Amino acid sequence: MGKEQKNIWEKLGSLDYRLVYITFILLLAIPVVYPLGLPIEIQGNVRDYYDTIKNLPRGSVVLMHSFVDLSVWADTGPILIATWKMIYDEVVRNDLKIITYQSSVDGNAKMADLMKGELKPSQTMINNFGITWIDLGYIPVGSDATHAIMNADFTAMLPTIQHNLHFGTEWRGKPLLDVPILKEVAKRGGKPNILEAHDIDLLIIGYWGCTYPDTLVRQFWVAGDPAYEVTSVHMTIGNCVPNVVPYVGKNNPVTGYVAGSSQAAMLEILAGHLGEGAVMADLANLAGIGTVIFVVLGNLSYFGIKYFAKKEED
Repeated sequence: MGKEQKNIWEKLGSLDYRLVYITFILLLAIPVVYPLGLPIEIQGNVRDYYDTIKNLPRGSVVLMHSFVDLSVWADTGPILIATWKMIYDEVVRNDLKIITYQSSVDGNAKMADLMKGELKPSQTMINNFGITWIDLGYIPVGSDATHAIMNADFTAMLPTIQHNLHFGTEWRGKPLLDVPILKEVAKRGGKPNILEAHDIDLLIIGYWGCTYPDTLVRQFWVAGDPAYEVTSVHMTIGNCVPNVVPYVGKNNPVTGYVAGSSQAAMLEILAGHLGEGAVMADLANLAGIGTVIFVVLGNLSYFGIKYFAKKEED
């Protein structure tokens, strides 16, 4: 007797497993080569983070902590990179003044590498280093005491520029108020010719220590005479969300936050700069799509065979 011909349901149930493997390999390879930025729900806290930066009044001064901690880089690095790319856009579009720093030694070294790679600035940005933006370098802040000292007078914590970048070397080692942007910002508010928290319009800061939001609110919002009341947006990890949420609100100390690489993908999509966050989100989405497809095919095969077998018996 000849071999019995399989019906369509039996063929579905006997798909070569190699086809399944190849399909998943292809699906997972696509976003690694070219991030797609597949549609995902943008959560309110991420949109608020984006809108806070995007809607700053023209000429605002932003103090940005380049949050680099290599132990949580996979989860927080995409947030920092997406934020920096937004900042590049806003410096040009909205004439923002940007003062950045790192609070860890590895952060200072990593930023030097990023500025040669993923965050490589345009020649226009490089030409304006020290004029519209500046990287101060490593400032060992983290406690209430160190923040209190810095916020009262930045030069008390960092007398000279200590950045480790491959450009702007003419400013390295110079007193802070010798730099044009810092001299200009120091005249804005509070005490004249002292660079302090009163001169800052927005703080962009990151952390993975979940008690840190309390310190930030005490030192950037409550402290000062009069109170500094510096609005902030936060880069953090998922575990710290319960600690930051009580401070979040339109007229509160924190107006938005991004937590973890999954929310970094949301920020990348909003900002139009797809990166590692979008890659990870696309990987999860495409793997899910592939799984659903094969589960559906498997169930179609099972119920199809069951239905037709029963029909033949009848």
